[in-house]
Amino acid sequence: MSLTKLIGISITRLSRYRLRTFLMMLSVVIGITTLTTIVAIGKGAQQQIVKGIKSFGPNSIMVAAGGGAGFGPPDSTTTTLTLDDAKAIQESIKNIKYVAPFTTSFGNTFVYGNNNLVGIVVGVTPIWSEAWTWPIEQGEFISEEDNASLSKNCVIGKTVVDELFAGQNPIGETIRINDTTFKVIGVLSKRGTSPHGMDLDKRVVVPISTAMKKLSNVTYIGNIRVYAEEPSTTRLFASDPSGLSSITESITALLRERHHITPPNEDDFRITNSISVSETVDNVTGTMTKFLGLLSLIILVVGGVVIANIMFISVNERKKEIGIRRAFGARGKDILGQFLIETIVTTVIGGVIGLTLGFFIAKGISVLYGLPAIISWEPVLLAFVFSVLVGVGAGIQPARKAAIMDPVMAIRG
Repeated sequence: MSLTKLIGISITRLSRYRLRTFLMMLSVVIGITTLTTIVAIGKGAQQQIVKGIKSFGPNSIMVAAGGGAGFGPPDSTTTTLTLDDAKAIQESIKNIKYVAPFTTSFGNTFVYGNNNLVGIVVGVTPIWSEAWTWPIEQGEFISEEDNASLSKNCVIGKTVVDELFAGQNPIGETIRINDTTFKVIGVLSKRGTSPHGMDLDKRVVVPISTAMKKLSNVTYIGNIRVYAEEPSTTRLFASDPSGLSSITESITALLRERHHITPPNEDDFRITNSISVSETVDNVTGTMTKFLGLLSLIILVVGGVVIANIMFISVNERKKEIGIRRAFGARGKDILGQFLIETIVTTVIGGVIGLTLGFFIAKGISVLYGLPAIISWEPVLLAFVFSVLVGVGAGIQPARKAAIMDPVMAIRG
């Protein structure tokens, strides 16, 4: 019997037993929907992590005040880093391109006219823009003169421009940060959101001297960003893959000496470099891949068991049909082919439906919860492979049972 005729017979039988067909499809639809959703959300999360690495920058080292294994800027009670520490790193450590100390203050109120916004104030030196590869879009950046004179000039992020100025040119205008007025001299280029969902453009950048003495009244800083020389310049990383680690170790030793820290006392600072960030990403990506693989296996087994059970029931219920077809000349391989085609058609259609639902659910989650979702070719391939494997794996044994039935016994039921 030709393949075309077998497919036609299989589709006719599936349409006749609609409830059974629906139940078989349902197990595949649930599995593919779940898999598609998780792959889309998972790839979105991976993209955010990679975006975070790019934001952190290659050949970068971040020194933060305060010990422990935490991540991110220190709180206002942590006072263990100073501008002198940054100066010592610049003067004592080789193969360093930029050293950019900065302070970070959250929960500040920005006011212009009747508009206000709560955001971050960052106190910086002129090299901060280059150290973070964060150029200005308009105007000019904080200068050495601004820091020397404790000026009240500031550079604002794109969100601040949108919220406070609503399309107007902010250059030369005056805004209030908490109770202190500042003149806007520049606008930062758009950065977007961090991997944690923070709006990086909701910030105002001011001279670090002004931030320390006029806004916070402190003598310490929160972070020091260190950017190593490019490999093409020093060949450090081309000849020594652990070059960044060596610089990190040198900075650690210098700060321990300056802060009079000896074992077994813990460091009163934290250091993270782009190598450790990359390793973290690799671990997260690897764990996510293993999780998706395990989930796929579980879905495959559960879906296959459900379909196999339904197919066994179908074979038992359709004994007379099988017997009559055999009596009229249908061969065993025709019966085998029919039941296999029924399961494959059912699972492939279920896979398409699950794929569509998964895309919509992933997009819905992305909109509702702000999680990124990336729709790519992987779910399509996974859905097709999954559907065919389930169809063949779950249908082969029931199909064999139907194929080897004695026609006479089958007709008798």
